[in-house]
Amino acid sequence: MAVHKIDGGPGGENDHFPKKFVTLYASAACTAGFFVSIDDGDTTNGLGASVRNAEVGATSVTGQGLTFGVATQTVAAGADVVVQIAGKYENASVDGATAIGSALIGPLSGGTIGMASIQTASTLGGPVIAVALEADTATLADVMVINQGFF
Repeated sequence: MAVHKIDGGPGGENDHFPKKFVTLYASAACTAGFFVSIDDGDTTNGLGASVRNAEVGATSVTGQGLTFGVATQTVAAGADVVVQIAGKYENASVDGATAIGSALIGPLSGGTIGMASIQTASTLGGPVIAVALEADTATLADVMVINQGFF
């Protein structure tokens, strides 16, 4: 049987984007392509094990520190949801002014639930959760999700 190599070493050269996923409890409905955050008010499976679509915050540090990945599937509240926490995600929900290379943070005031906002000089302080790999098309763009180290 052949050995399947994924490290890019001799005999296993491949051009791909490694990805990392976790499966967590959805305390509220989650939508595929939306950024999600830890639900700090739900302890169904222990604090930190429940997620919801990332909520709109007043500043980059109001709840933004809990945004960490993108839901890969649409699920109802109470189901398990697979969340991509690192690597390339195609067609994530992003601000309509996203350009290639934009640093993305959780949704800001005036934004939309689950839609990453662009980090600006006035919103420094919260973690960058992704970087846009292309300009948005109808508020969707390929992004590189940055592992926040939670899981």
